Amino acid sequence: MLHRSLLFPICASCFAALPPPPAFLLPNDMTPVKHTVELTIDPDKDTYVGTVSIAVELNVATNIFWVNGKDVVPIEASVKYQGVTIAGRVQAVKDEFIGVEIPTPIGPGIGPRNATLFIRYQARLDEKGVVGPYRRKIGNDWYVFTTFTPIDARRAFPCFDEPRFKTPWEITIHLRRELKAFSNDAESIVLEPNGMKAVHFAETRPLPAEVVAFAVGPFDVFDGAPAGHATPIRVIATRGLGVQGKAAAQATVDVLPRLEAYTAMPYAFAKLDHLALPEGAFGAVENAGLITYRQTAVLVAPGDLTPEKKRAIESVEAHEMAHQWFGDLVTQATWRDVWLSEGFATWLSAKVMDEEQPPARKGLNSIAVRERIMAGETGMRARPVRLAMNSRSDMQDAMRGIYNRVVYDKGASILLMLEGWLGEDKVRDGLRAYLKQHAFGNASTADLESALRDAAGVDPAPVMDSFLNQVGIPVIRAECKDGKVTAERTGAWPVPVCVRGDGVEKTCAVIDAQHASIELEGELKGDLRRSSCPAWIELNAGGTGYYRTHWSTAQLQALSAQGLARLSAAERLTLVYDLRAMQSAPEISALLKRLAADPEPEIAKAGGDTPQ
Repeated sequence: MLHRSLLFPICASCFAALPPPPAFLLPNDMTPVKHTVELTIDPDKDTYVGTVSIAVELNVATNIFWVNGKDVVPIEASVKYQGVTIAGRVQAVKDEFIGVEIPTPIGPGIGPRNATLFIRYQARLDEKGVVGPYRRKIGNDWYVFTTFTPIDARRAFPCFDEPRFKTPWEITIHLRRELKAFSNDAESIVLEPNGMKAVHFAETRPLPAEVVAFAVGPFDVFDGAPAGHATPIRVIATRGLGVQGKAAAQATVDVLPRLEAYTAMPYAFAKLDHLALPEGAFGAVENAGLITYRQTAVLVAPGDLTPEKKRAIESVEAHEMAHQWFGDLVTQATWRDVWLSEGFATWLSAKVMDEEQPPARKGLNSIAVRERIMAGETGMRARPVRLAMNSRSDMQDAMRGIYNRVVYDKGASILLMLEGWLGEDKVRDGLRAYLKQHAFGNASTADLESALRDAAGVDPAPVMDSFLNQVGIPVIRAECKDGKVTAERTGAWPVPVCVRGDGVEKTCAVIDAQHASIELEGELKGDLRRSSCPAWIELNAGGTGYYRTHWSTAQLQALSAQGLARLSAAERLTLVYDLRAMQSAPEISALLKRLAADPEPEIAKAGGDTPQ
């Protein structure tokens, strides 16, 4: 709390007008070290009072301190420096910022770099919106929920609300004794006078503001069995719905160990709660240790659990739990690289869900994701994966916004391509190194490229940068002669192409302006080089490449006669979409007719659609 006896008196003549606020991103004048938040919340009321103390390291000498704040009313502020509390003038500015001014500069060149910024404020609980802190009445009960991603933590408390600013968070909530409160870490309770209590949450590991969360209300709690490396699991729902959390708790037990195994890292946070929301801005949000979902995604009445519903619950949890590594443990340094969070969660959740499928069906979900996004790559709404975000309107724009499906689906498809090209083991090893090196910190696409380069011995940056920063689908045409595949591609970017065929092992090469051939590999005797071509050839081995194959008539005839039965399900599904993208011809129609009778439902359905 603010100790008034230590305050310097505020002198009106000591302050000039505040300078213009930042345009959108906070300046680099200071770096937050820790956020400490104390809230008093009554869900029956539409406002609450809070205090935030932010320990900072000053990078320049200054007497102006900018933090993010929106729809909060600052009441008073001060700065503690060298053991003395200095009263400041505080003002909300430009709808996204709060400025605190003290009479004279502090920091480097004047004294120590460490200081603590204190702000007492009032915030509101929205009854119509579903971002920031909001409240809903369910039956006779009021509840408080939060959705902060990507830039709405600032509606709940003044803070550094950008992903590059990761700090520990220590939160205390004062509330009525009959209510429950939840946040990112483990809680302890202290009883207070007048029927109140304080729920104190242990200090978190460093987190960006967007994945901090809290909830208050008369919740039901379903306690699940520990998962993975003995992580406590709970499902939290509004009154009367707790019993419907059993399937969600079991899904965590089933899926979390797969993520720990792939990453070779135990789940990094103290506990894992799944909170079911009556309504939310997103289907789910990956808050560290307190994931939120629309309740229809994770709750199911006893006796109503079907295999389809079970898989749906596991799938949505797999995506959000994958974020606990990609997004929470390692956070993108800027919003331009949000694909490092959403693309990875989309790709990795499909990968771990494939473990429930027969080996023959491996990759079908990922191919479906790729084809969905390819369908929009040439339209008016096409956009690259990586885009700079320079305003709130940029983030919310339907086409160019931060959570456009391109970020999820093309991001995941690029990772699938990297696996097919570099090899699953090398990509896995690179990702493990990336997570270990940047744990509890930030990373960029360049950091990921560096980790993959070290693991694979190949520089993936030219390929990755081209696919992440450009729009379009390369088309590959290739022919085999004298044991060598010569390929050409449309567009100006390098394309990893992997081929295999009758007696020919999978072989990959990057096709670009300098390299246009692939030396085939197979079972050769002695020092003899392959001098002949296989009877049939598959030009997107594994179905992992992000390109269309334009097949020649001879290649399709050979494939139809000898190779079709030897293609994997992923390759057959990719072939269907390649054929549908080509102009109709008798050999195409005949092959699609055969694929429409494929035993795999996804392939049969795609093959039966009318060619485009």
